[in-house]
Amino acid sequence: MANTQNKLFYALTLGLEMGFLIALPLVLFLLAGLFLDRKLGTLPVFLISSVIFSLAAVFFELRYLVLPFLEKRSHNNK
Repeated sequence: MANTQNKLFYALTLGLEMGFLIALPLVLFLLAGLFLDRKLGTLPVFLISSVIFSLAAVFFELRYLVLPFLEKRSHNNK
């Protein structure tokens, strides 16, 4: 019983961490891009580049978050 609760808690924690890891950089870079575009008068340039940069950063962050979980799972299945 305790083992299933630990697994559930770990899965919920991982999901919550992934949600923040995706949402927070996207929102922050989006706001920074909008601020720079309004300040410099180049509306879509910094907005688009900041969203692309944040997506790349989120991809690499998720990769390093999920890879140890997947490796641990594959070692348990062998």
